[in-house]
Amino acid sequence: QPQKPKIVLVPVDFVLQGPQVGQLVSALTKLAQRSDVAGLVLVINSPGGTVSDTEALYTALRGINKTKYAVVTGLAASGAYYVAVAAERIYATPSSWVGSVGVIAVLWPEEYLYDIPDYIYTTGPLKYYGRDLTDYYNDIERVRLNFVEAVLRGRAGRIRTDPAVFETAAVFTADQAREMGLIDKIGGVFDAVDDMAKELGLKQYSVVYIGEAANASARQSGAAWRVYLSQLLNSTPFPMFYLYPAALQLDVRTDGRRNATLPTFPTDRPYVVLDMAHGNMVPRSFVEVLRAELAARGHVLVAASNENQLTTLLGNATALVVVNPTAPFSRDAVAAVVNATARGVRVAYFYDMRASAIVTISGISYVAPYSAFAAFDPLLMYFNMSGLRAVYNFTAGGDTYLRNWQFVAVEPRGNWSLLRGVTRLVLFSPSAVATNAPHRLTARGYVFGYGEGNYTVAAQTGNFLFIGSVRSFTPYFITQGDNWQFLRNVVNWLTEPREIKKLAKPPTSGVIYVSG
Repeated sequence: QPQKPKIVLVPVDFVLQGPQVGQLVSALTKLAQRSDVAGLVLVINSPGGTVSDTEALYTALRGINKTKYAVVTGLAASGAYYVAVAAERIYATPSSWVGSVGVIAVLWPEEYLYDIPDYIYTTGPLKYYGRDLTDYYNDIERVRLNFVEAVLRGRAGRIRTDPAVFETAAVFTADQAREMGLIDKIGGVFDAVDDMAKELGLKQYSVVYIGEAANASARQSGAAWRVYLSQLLNSTPFPMFYLYPAALQLDVRTDGRRNATLPTFPTDRPYVVLDMAHGNMVPRSFVEVLRAELAARGHVLVAASNENQLTTLLGNATALVVVNPTAPFSRDAVAAVVNATARGVRVAYFYDMRASAIVTISGISYVAPYSAFAAFDPLLMYFNMSGLRAVYNFTAGGDTYLRNWQFVAVEPRGNWSLLRGVTRLVLFSPSAVATNAPHRLTARGYVFGYGEGNYTVAAQTGNFLFIGSVRSFTPYFITQGDNWQFLRNVVNWLTEPREIKKLAKPPTSGVIYVSG
């Protein structure tokens, strides 16, 4: 007696990575050869996963010559929606969320600034790195395009909105997704099963889970879709993911020592002080660039590892550079800086909410974002400035990394001396500042929580300068637009000959900052 045709339920309720995807693809391959399997219903509640595993599951489903429906029972975000568009029809329960069409990549630019150690010998210049950093960024945009093309192919003739809307990587409610054409119907698993049976003309049929139908071990437990970033990074050779970021478990700690003690040396040359007394998160690559520019002008970069040393060093300093402090300046330290500016010492305060640096806590090093540690600093407030969030261009569908939504192009206007020779800056998510300073650099962009508008990203009042970016002035990024010229103008401003009134008591020692 012939077996009744089967409609097979295929749970996709996990992060798409590793062995689980391989087991599911194996089970699907077995089903593809079964004449008693009439169709598949994907039951999806997943945030997505790695690019390779997502595309492996998607291509396997596309290759199965069976009717395929998909039902979202909570979340079909990023790679999970990529998988869903392999189905002929997509359903979603009323409170489900759908979308996040995009790519997230974990690439720390500093990794591309460590030269290949001498104990490693390679046969090609990119054997060690694989790709140049900017090539990786462009590859991320190409991977995003693969996702978009899969959506447009799978939903051909049904998308009822400008694709740029869902290319923002937003997630949508089930109702919104239906209106846009990302899904076909509000409904659950048995709505999909009934509709499939009618489409196939089935009168007598059974509904089974894939583990039973394929006689294979297939996961049928409840959804588990959060994953530690370290685990995810270990699951793929390329750190690119079709993943909803809320599924990532980040191990970022906010306690403990942030900077190692630096060696001390006498300061017998003109010097610029680098503040390291306030838990400053200073990217190594920024120090490399700054130190080189100062050396070309006959100046040494000297670090102050505590406030007493900062106060002492300011006595004979030409300038002070402050980068991303995570602890506020004390009243005495504020007074020391203010008094120094009154004597002619110039201060460049770099504030970058998106910058990252190595944080060492209990002997363990982490790459951490400045936004996790940023302090409300009274030093800025004294100069009538207050740092805000990062500014974005908020566009979708960039074909190269420079058109990515995180890069903000600025065309300066006015006769501010720091903009001499600068016609176009390409800044990586610069941070905004609220200020009434007489000299300001304004960018048109979008700030989360504040909306679109004109935001000040650099400002000068007297001898105090705010610059809302650090990453834009590190290797790779500094070569974009006139970023390098702008930084050179800043260093020229810091070190140019001028009268600086001396304190009666000179400093006795300093700290030469040694990177690495």
